[in-house]
Amino acid sequence: MSITGFAHKGRGVGIRDHQLILPSVVCSTHVSRKIANEVGALTFAHQNGCGIIGIDVPGVDNFFIELANHPNVQSVLVVSLGCETIQGPELLPKINRELSRLLVIQESGGATGTYEAGVVQAKELRDNFKSEPKAVEKLVVGLDLARNVENLGDIKSALIAAGFAVEIEDKQGVSEHNLAKLMSKKVHIIFSFADENQPPSGFPLIPVINIASSSPLHTALSAEFDLPSTATANEMIALLTKVGNGEKTKSEVSGIGEIVAPRAVRSV
Repeated sequence: MSITGFAHKGRGVGIRDHQLILPSVVCSTHVSRKIANEVGALTFAHQNGCGIIGIDVPGVDNFFIELANHPNVQSVLVVSLGCETIQGPELLPKINRELSRLLVIQESGGATGTYEAGVVQAKELRDNFKSEPKAVEKLVVGLDLARNVENLGDIKSALIAAGFAVEIEDKQGVSEHNLAKLMSKKVHIIFSFADENQPPSGFPLIPVINIASSSPLHTALSAEFDLPSTATANEMIALLTKVGNGEKTKSEVSGIGEIVAPRAVRSV
């Protein structure tokens, strides 16, 4: 099946053309949000980057790098505070430097100066590196199995037969963790089978197709799911092809979803 995406230098071919405003620490999330809202980019709030210890320091650092180097990302502006554990100047060299920039709030005139400079730099990044249309040679599909899926074998077989690569994360009841791990595997698109007691979810950088169960909660929220519990593998692939070629999922339209960095140690 033919899917045309965007060639992103150093990141591969993605099915979305997102610019990411990446706050390297919780203290810079507010400024990052203002910049993103002004230029039409994506960002996310988080509680990381400072007051973390042990294996979480390289863990969160690597997670941010994976976000910034995801194939659905066109360019990145890193916004740092200047005194955090995970330092923006140390983070930037591990990202695609040609399509990335860094601003440090403590060196850029505070929140106001950083916001003003960030808007200028984000627009320059977008304008100077136009993304070219390009066919996706191998679309990678993620399966978020936060609940048991009876016809999983049929779904996986149909996806592989259609020429797609498949990655699976199956931690029960926690879609947010499955989505984060699937992002690290560089999936282009995700089918999410949310826990029967959880609402549909999303991931800002990756289109998420939510498939309902027959639970009372999902039945009550049926309009917020992309496909019903009765959806066949062929119906899933048909929608996947449309979304791969630019049609927005319901989570993309509504803006639901979050990015949760994996943590192993309690904050100090």
